[in-house]
Amino acid sequence: MPAVFSLRQSTFAVVLGGMLLAVVACDQLPGSAADLAVGDCFNEPAATDDITEVQRRPCAEAHDAEVFAVLTWDRDTYPIDLSLDSFIDEQCLPIFESFTGTAFDSQTDLTVGWFYPSRSSWDDGDREITCYLVRPDGEDLVGSRRVAP
Repeated sequence: MPAVFSLRQSTFAVVLGGMLLAVVACDQLPGSAADLAVGDCFNEPAATDDITEVQRRPCAEAHDAEVFAVLTWDRDTYPIDLSLDSFIDEQCLPIFESFTGTAFDSQTDLTVGWFYPSRSSWDDGDREITCYLVRPDGEDLVGSRRVAP
């Protein structure tokens, strides 16, 4: 069974709903959401609850989002809103700063989104949280936001 993720985004308040429909174009590379890695660029699924695939994009071309962290949920219980928000604050935001070279609180053109396991994926042992950056105004990104090491 493929991993299924739920989507959370923005300033820890927006939850999107619906179903993902994969659209394949020659410059989009469909792939499993579970296989996203740090530095991958993709188009953020619009209005989805359960996500199994995302449309990867070359970072040099227009895209919606870029993965900056893939972390393991190290708590015993399934993530709920308050505990997930706390995890994002404690784990993802410091990595955002090292990835972009700027503090999250000083950003005006980027926000953070994340995928977390659906309840059924959780029951199958999935514990990954994928954190990504995205523009809050919905405009495309072009190029990576990763600073040189």
